Amino acid sequence: MANVLDCKLVAQSIKDECKKEADALKAKGITPKLGIFRVGEKGPDLSYEKGATKTMAEAGIEVEVFALPADVSQEEYIEKFKAVNADPTIHGILAFRPLDNIDENVAISGNISPLKDVDSCTAANMGKLVVNDPTGLYPCTASAIMEVIDYYAEDIKKVARAKFEPLPLAKPGQEDDVCCGLDVCIINNSNVIGKPLSMMLTNRFATVSIVHHLTHPEIKNEYIKRADVVVAATPFKDSVTGDMIREGSVVIDAAVVREKAFDADGNPIMNEKTGRQKINTFGCCSADVEEVASWKTPVPGVGAITSALLAKNLIKACKVQNNVK
Repeated sequence: MANVLDCKLVAQSIKDECKKEADALKAKGITPKLGIFRVGEKGPDLSYEKGATKTMAEAGIEVEVFALPADVSQEEYIEKFKAVNADPTIHGILAFRPLDNIDENVAISGNISPLKDVDSCTAANMGKLVVNDPTGLYPCTASAIMEVIDYYAEDIKKVARAKFEPLPLAKPGQEDDVCCGLDVCIINNSNVIGKPLSMMLTNRFATVSIVHHLTHPEIKNEYIKRADVVVAATPFKDSVTGDMIREGSVVIDAAVVREKAFDADGNPIMNEKTGRQKINTFGCCSADVEEVASWKTPVPGVGAITSALLAKNLIKACKVQNNVK
């Protein structure tokens, strides 16, 4: 049975560090602050807002919510967005999407400063990732996966280096980096996970392969079976099975698969508090993956770190904007 990569421990360590940095900024007269843009009162948005606000409070970061009516026009949205973007007391902006009747690329990506882009939706920040610019703000889910790898580095090294001798061409310090020479297969090619994660790993000299639904099954299975670490992030429940991965490998299930809940008779199970049908959340790995892998993230798991990474990005943005090292 696989050991658990406890994402809650990783998230807490990030929030604790953010709190220290936030307190240091406040001592200099700078209060880190996140602006949240929400249109209407969609259930998922309200839930995300509640969770993000809680995480920011734990990290010592202030939050201001800009709640706009559901029927807000694109012009009104952009006007408000530009005003918040220009406010020097707000160091990062989180805008909930998708937006109905509003072009997100125009309204958000086209108007947000890359320095305040804590959700990393601008091409500028993705470009900084490619050239390994440390001032960039990078996608939170991809960064969360890197945090898991770094937190459990010593355990992952034992899995990966068991196959090989020490790296002969590694420079001083590289041999100690868990990513150096690590064989990682990412089952995802999105702008949120696959692409940025592959670049983060490549910047630290990992060997990276990306497979997806259009990869030929035989080739896909070949890459997955070889990998030390498999990052599974498909949109389908039970799509990654135990026979697909190498014995003793590390599996990070970063998928979020949501299904409406029904009882044994097929009737919807309702949430008494909200009056809405309950939603069950799954990853994309089947139960037998835990019997083959040596380490695996729980589900939900990576999501808890993602929220903490939003706080980390906000602190970084605040420091850059105020020229604080």
